Amino acid sequence: MADLDGFLERLASGSPVPGGGSVAALHVAIGDALLCMVCELTLGRPAYASVEDDVEVIKGASTVGMRRARELVDEDAAAFERVSGAMKLPRTSDEEKSQRRRAMQESLKLAVQPPLETMRLAVDGVRESRRLVGIGNPAAISDVACAALAFGAGFSSARLNVDINLASIKDEAFVESIRRELAELPLVEGDVAAVVERAREVIGAEA
Repeated sequence: MADLDGFLERLASGSPVPGGGSVAALHVAIGDALLCMVCELTLGRPAYASVEDDVEVIKGASTVGMRRARELVDEDAAAFERVSGAMKLPRTSDEEKSQRRRAMQESLKLAVQPPLETMRLAVDGVRESRRLVGIGNPAAISDVACAALAFGAGFSSARLNVDINLASIKDEAFVESIRRELAELPLVEGDVAAVVERAREVIGAEA
């Protein structure tokens, strides 16, 4: 757990990197890891032989999602470091001010991409959660709900990081294109709630 300890210490420090975007991606990676675990606890057991093919597909998708989300933890931090670097550029002359503005705008556009991809992965993860909650090993069904909640947190957190970057971007065409993509992404709250409700039904817990 040394890597996790180090990550938390850096997160708690005065450094802006890593920040909320990295945490959003980590939420998604954790959600996918939990789905992989439940798949492993379902596969190879005679009671779930009829759904084994479906669980294998979910496991494959979740493995890919987990690895990509883990990469986005670092990519988001690197993107913000570029923004920070642009902010530190000199601005004593008009030429320097112009160069700094250009560098800021380009780095902000790049910084939109990791959280936007995190949102896409979260949508995929919630979809797989809905599939797995109905067929996975009931003994681990609470973990499917935990995964869905992690995806929901990742989605909402990433959206905030997209929005804060868009607010400083002057390229209206770029901003509009990203906002169109955001509008096309399905909202995940309802699906997350459905997964949690189903898990509660399976374990017999009261809402």
